[in-house]
Amino acid sequence: MDFSSNCAWCERPKTAGPTCSNCGADYAKAEAIKLRGKADIAAVTAAGSSAADKGFTSVVIDDSAVVADPNLEKKICIAAMPSMLAFAFLVQISGFGTSVQRIVFGMPIHELGHATVSWFCGFNAVPTLWKTLSPADRGIAASIVLFVAIVALANHGRQNMKNAWIVVAVFLLLLQGIGTFMLSERDAQQYILFGGDGGGMVLAALLMLSFYFGKQTQLYSGGLRWGFLGIGAAAFADMFMIWVRSMNDRLQVPYGLTGGEPTDAFKLINYHT
Repeated sequence: MDFSSNCAWCERPKTAGPTCSNCGADYAKAEAIKLRGKADIAAVTAAGSSAADKGFTSVVIDDSAVVADPNLEKKICIAAMPSMLAFAFLVQISGFGTSVQRIVFGMPIHELGHATVSWFCGFNAVPTLWKTLSPADRGIAASIVLFVAIVALANHGRQNMKNAWIVVAVFLLLLQGIGTFMLSERDAQQYILFGGDGGGMVLAALLMLSFYFGKQTQLYSGGLRWGFLGIGAAAFADMFMIWVRSMNDRLQVPYGLTGGEPTDAFKLINYHT
């Protein structure tokens, strides 16, 4: 087959540049994979050489080498999140399976939201399925572990020349500094309470977004991204719909006791207002 004028992946006419404007595949690597089943090791580019001279390692990630059909992958990425969210919200609207959705997906992410905010505020919290165990006073263990993890993220970005990861790490360090050293314990407890749904929805969104990254990892090759997408969509719909229903009907606010314990809404209203 002649790939001199057409892209080896999508068979569209080639455009100027080394990659296809339609499917994003690298022309040379796509042709090598189609002909020999694997891509040749790319030569170090001039940009890579200059980076190496400055003490950096040039890392080029080409997802086209691991994606069997870039055209199909593009369509899947467009449809996956909206479809999964539509199904999750349909469960909420129909009422069929909402208990399972909450017990299996919503509550674990909700409690992880409490715990995550606790860690950023300097509390040694331990999330469980229905309750987050958090001491009344700040500790040091969680702060150290979180700080080391964020520094490791920044170092990963530096080694792989990914400035976005460094920016994220700096932002997370800023959040940790504010939560741990600037907030009083009372104010921190207020944010931790809100972090169940607030932080939980952020975590659920991150789980869904993981679908679009990590083509070189088990997220893609092992199918983990589908599980994370499903968990994130179900958890997000479960927590989000509580707030939507409460806007029009105050009786929908989870105010009172659950299992003999005051709910988050009860604590926020009675202890922090």
